[in-house]
Amino acid sequence: MNKARNMPPVAGTEHATSPKRPSKWLVPLWWLNIGAALALAVTYLAPHVSPVYTWVPALLAMTYPYQLLMHVGFLGWWFLTRRKRMLLSGTLLALGFAHIGDHVQVFGRQEPTVAVSDRAKVMSYNVRLFDLYAWSRNKETREAIFDLLHREDPDILCVQEYFQSTHKRFFRTKESLLSDFRFVASHERFTNKAKYDQHFGIATFSTRPIVRKGHIDFPENPENACIWSDIAFTGDTIRVYNAHLASYHFGDEDYRFIKALDTDTHTDSIRQGSGRILRLLRRGFRLRAQEVRLIAEHMRTSPHPVLYCGDMNDVPMSYGYARLRDLLDDAFVESGRGLGGTYLGDLPSLRIDHILYGEGLEAWDFRTLLEELSDHRAITTWIGLVSGTKE
Repeated sequence: MNKARNMPPVAGTEHATSPKRPSKWLVPLWWLNIGAALALAVTYLAPHVSPVYTWVPALLAMTYPYQLLMHVGFLGWWFLTRRKRMLLSGTLLALGFAHIGDHVQVFGRQEPTVAVSDRAKVMSYNVRLFDLYAWSRNKETREAIFDLLHREDPDILCVQEYFQSTHKRFFRTKESLLSDFRFVASHERFTNKAKYDQHFGIATFSTRPIVRKGHIDFPENPENACIWSDIAFTGDTIRVYNAHLASYHFGDEDYRFIKALDTDTHTDSIRQGSGRILRLLRRGFRLRAQEVRLIAEHMRTSPHPVLYCGDMNDVPMSYGYARLRDLLDDAFVESGRGLGGTYLGDLPSLRIDHILYGEGLEAWDFRTLLEELSDHRAITTWIGLVSGTKE
């Protein structure tokens, strides 16, 4: 018995009697992968389920780019350790492959792929009131914005968070745009007013005649607006929608809370702050769903090719974006490059400003400008009227 105990192991049996212990990270990472997969599956519901009924998919949709990176990381990890487990993330990414192009583009076309009879350069820009309240350097920022407009020289300019006043203490926005640029027509709509003839809203400027104007009311949210302008092109007219949809209305307290999350914030403060932010997010999701419904209904009655520009305050995975994409193509998807993030505030950079176009139009050379003069980046594209579309 003792001799048997002391005998050396038979050659080739070491692996069988002493199996290699699995990494202690495999089990928790697998459960994390399962949880991330469930979250991504719910996120895929966001374009199809109205936030009026449930807002959880809409909330998760804001994190889609980060979820995408997480699942790519899982694929890399399981490739090195347990390749069969790549199936979970791989299957989900394959099911949602069409959404990736809404967030990332590599090869943007620089020229139209069809013949166009007339073309125009379009810019959409949330200018944050031209830095009226000196969030940065006021006059210097305003002048830098005008320098940017001079450099880009758009034919159609759609501005959100527009400011106009005729009082001598303020800058004459409308007069300057009409005198210092090639613009010959404008369309303004104001949703708020203040003393000294201060007006706040949205505006569209055009180097071509505006032959008809109108607006779409948002009964539940009169602080935001959508205007439409019929602009004369050679041989036809296009209808340009300029919209600023419901924001989240975060206050200074909310932004301070977000910035303090990586510090030792008290548990009660976290509960109160997160609850308030979730209520604001839910309200914004629901309002935008209603606003997009009104815009889409109006677009269906348009007698002209449709162009949409604006600060949607919603990401490409959202319900509102999907409803407009049922009718229109996205200039970024067709001809953009990179990630295209437009928001520059305290929240993560997301693509919430969009230029979309309908049948009879072609888009190319979409760009997200690098200048950080507002809390949004400006976006531009070329739009052409497809030859032969006029009946």
